[in-house]
Amino acid sequence: MVFEKNEALSARNTSLHRWLLLFILTLLSALAAFPSHAQSGLQIAAGAHGKRTITAIQIELPVDVDGSLDEPAWQQAQVSLGFVQKDPQEGEASTERTEFRVLYTATTLYVGVICYDAGADGILATERRRDNNLVNDDTITLVLDTFHDHRNAFLFRTNPLGTQYDAMITDEGNDVNENWDEKWDVASQVSPAGWTAEFAIPFKSLRVSEEDGQGWGLDLERVIRRKNEFSYWNSFHRGFDLENISQGGHLEGIEEIDAGLTLRIKPYVLGGFVNERRLNPIPGATDPFRSTFRNASDIGIEVLKYRITPGLTADMTWRTDFAQTEVDDQRVNLDRFPLFFAEKREFFLEGAGIFEFGLSRAEGTTDMKLFHSRRIGLSKGQPVPINAGARITGNLQGFTLGLMSVQTDPLDESENFSVPASNYSVVRVKRNVLARSTVGGFFLNRELGGTADFNRVYGVDANFNFYKYLRVAGLWAKSQQPGNTEQNWVSSGTIRWNSDFLSTGLDYVFIEPNFRDDLGFINQTNIRRVTPTLQLKPRPRSGPIRQIELRTRFDYVTNSDWEFDRRRNHYTIQVHFQSGDSVQVSPHYRFERLSELFRPDVPPGVPEVVVPRGDYGWWYVRYQYSANPARRLSGNISVTPNPGYFGGDLIEWRVQPKLKLTDNLSFELNYRINDITFGQTSFIQHVANFRINYNFNNQWLTGTTIQYNNVDSFAGINFRLNYIFRPGDDLFLVYNEGRRSVFDNEGRQIAGVFGGQKDRSLQLKLTYSFDF
Repeated sequence: MVFEKNEALSARNTSLHRWLLLFILTLLSALAAFPSHAQSGLQIAAGAHGKRTITAIQIELPVDVDGSLDEPAWQQAQVSLGFVQKDPQEGEASTERTEFRVLYTATTLYVGVICYDAGADGILATERRRDNNLVNDDTITLVLDTFHDHRNAFLFRTNPLGTQYDAMITDEGNDVNENWDEKWDVASQVSPAGWTAEFAIPFKSLRVSEEDGQGWGLDLERVIRRKNEFSYWNSFHRGFDLENISQGGHLEGIEEIDAGLTLRIKPYVLGGFVNERRLNPIPGATDPFRSTFRNASDIGIEVLKYRITPGLTADMTWRTDFAQTEVDDQRVNLDRFPLFFAEKREFFLEGAGIFEFGLSRAEGTTDMKLFHSRRIGLSKGQPVPINAGARITGNLQGFTLGLMSVQTDPLDESENFSVPASNYSVVRVKRNVLARSTVGGFFLNRELGGTADFNRVYGVDANFNFYKYLRVAGLWAKSQQPGNTEQNWVSSGTIRWNSDFLSTGLDYVFIEPNFRDDLGFINQTNIRRVTPTLQLKPRPRSGPIRQIELRTRFDYVTNSDWEFDRRRNHYTIQVHFQSGDSVQVSPHYRFERLSELFRPDVPPGVPEVVVPRGDYGWWYVRYQYSANPARRLSGNISVTPNPGYFGGDLIEWRVQPKLKLTDNLSFELNYRINDITFGQTSFIQHVANFRINYNFNNQWLTGTTIQYNNVDSFAGINFRLNYIFRPGDDLFLVYNEGRRSVFDNEGRQIAGVFGGQKDRSLQLKLTYSFDF
């Protein structure tokens, strides 16, 4: 009887999702038929963008980018001012005057900004690292929507030291790629009247239309950090971020420009060595360890970039190397599901927003990410050689396109760990519809060389925005692989209202038992998760409190037959102060039904802990304090007692201070302590990531990371020197050393963390680009 019920339920679900797929495909076809002029009309009718406009003035000769706007050309330019606060007083004029001008030559856009400040002695400028988000400092940020599609944009930010930060915005901030780097220049100066910033952005560094008179979207943000004040040229309404470029203003007058770049070739030269120390495989050897050295030198093409059209770019790479990539933070897993690690490699990060789809998050975890580029070139944490890769991204005839194909070489480390040569491919197509909405489709493919194994995933998705704050989105995908033809699909959806005062919604994700995605991250198959949320964010009219957040969230998870698996109730009270500090209290209730044994990670020497099958429920509360990032000493600290954690007890401590001694030297610590007890067994997990940043100036940058993890018996150091000898080209010197304890087959320690296994490398890498 139970079998018949489940079979009927499965059939009904399959039928329902087939009808849903048919509906989405029909909607996709209908909306894709909207011509570009119809979309434009809908955008205007929706009133989704700002109304302010500035006209750029064309000049013949370039200006000197030195941070002072005293050249005659700047005096000819139109001046725009009147910045408006978003915080602390929405709609009020900024407490300090800000004005800017826009010039351009045939090849370069210039933006000059004057930030007047009656208290110039209080201007904050502490950061010189490129691509640091500059949250500690006074800043000016530009956002340029070069195709005026009210969705995608380029972001450029600086502080009074002229430090550079850039990012690529996709779908109004659904993805912000902070690792996008291009060639541009900026200079700043501080004076008794305030500070100035002078930007020079080559058109070849952007994707632009060469059509004369093509308008751009534009917005500017000014942050006065000591006042915790945020003001904007256009987008000052709460409930929207700067990345919501649909709220930006307009830049007009750009004509007769030359995008310039047709071809860029950026080769690299790498020199260095790798030293490994392992147990000696020879029985009875005098030395229980054996060291090996190997040459780590190489040459290759970091990127070959070809502009097919002004909006469509092809990128190719050959013998790709990631020597300069930052190391992952050390972490321990307190849950029964795998940890999610973000992508950090440059080739996969550029243009990554186009390939961002199928992302679903539960409380504290990531359920699903249908395309996760870390599955390419990495296996079990070990790098797999990438032979070549190619990518095409951009806009064509109203569609957003993303195509990528990467070929990896075989890796044969041992009899127990080998990876055959493989090909990974992804196709992504989206169509802009209505004012701020998209519909699209995708296809993922992995072919395992020398085998009959393969995996393909295909599907459709849609993302609609209505009435400024209402979002409705959905996704359906199916996998194909040898042997599995049923219960191999996923579906997710959300409906959400998100304004400054009220945020509420309902999310769901269904992942069938046989769904497989070799190019993605799937936390757990065979689940149904439903998540309602409610958040109220009142703002007192006066006093030391800026905003109060009252949040609730309920994650309810079953298997595909709707049999209960787990749930988590989340309640939060968070108070944001005018000073920039905040405090948070978050009670949770967690209930887990374990159908399999659970073995928490324990340090070496601690008896194995086995949590038996059964039901476990407990309350826990997180207490957290976060300090204003404007302070020399900032960061946050939290403590989370978990009485009843899977039948035991857990207290989590997390300390994350940031100390800026000067604008050259800073320290950051992320230290986590987990004090755990199961019956008579008690142990403490220590995980530390400590960073020292010393920067001689804006071109010579160093970073040192020291890591320790007693659960994995690991200690390591990573040192990176980066000399930016010209925009877009670098010299890197990278030293890595990692050490681990060594144990015999019976778990007895042979050598401690500093006397056991060792991995050491020293590499020097030079990139130099040629533009045509």
